Amino acid sequence: MNEFQQVGSGNRRSTGRRRRSTAQQWLNELLVTQLDLRGSGLNVVDLGGGTGGIAAALAEAGHTVLVIDPSPDALAATQRRAAERELSDRMTAVQGDTGTLAEIVPPGSVDVFTFHRVLDRREGTAEALAAMATTLKPGGLLSIVINQRLPWVWQQAEAGNFDVAREILQDGGLLDRPVLLDLLAAGGWEVLAEHGVGVIADQVPEAAAEGHSDELLELEAAAAGNSAYLESATRLHVLATHSGAAAD
Repeated sequence: MNEFQQVGSGNRRSTGRRRRSTAQQWLNELLVTQLDLRGSGLNVVDLGGGTGGIAAALAEAGHTVLVIDPSPDALAATQRRAAERELSDRMTAVQGDTGTLAEIVPPGSVDVFTFHRVLDRREGTAEALAAMATTLKPGGLLSIVINQRLPWVWQQAEAGNFDVAREILQDGGLLDRPVLLDLLAAGGWEVLAEHGVGVIADQVPEAAAEGHSDELLELEAAAAGNSAYLESATRLHVLATHSGAAAD
């Protein structure tokens, strides 16, 4: 077990009350702690960063973060968030996507990429991974999050949408843990750590969680690294580094 896999509830920093889900809070804290192990003041690119929630957490931790997103509305929200939190000196936003990444970011200039819930399907993922590898510094990190197939199947089945659940279950084009790990290996990436996101927190009714946010966060942290839950978690987080050469 390496240092990135050992990150758990004992490594959590105090964050106070936040207006976000417990699972997202745990993910942000996990990522901040993982980056702390690599160093301070890292150059981070949040590709498909939306309204800048993750970027703000990393900027508050002292890193410099560039959010790249195709949506002008999302970029405007990112800039407002940066201004409201007085992070504009460490958090910026530009329009773009994986196809324009090379035009925005110089080769070999990025310490860390975050790529969270941007792609749901196999198509386009290999190309995105290759684009990020080109602009990543040697030994740089990739933090990638995907939605998981099985919880989606359960959700549709519980709602009585059995035909939809069957389609999701049988759709070979969807990303899931085995597909993602194969794509990472084929692209020359080495997986450093895997954690489930929403293992417990996404399953607890809001009424049951009311007044117990700290306990739920601790439980989520304890379950997130359990390998038995990796494929049943709502989301999967993988931290990887690039070897510099893609597999044949």
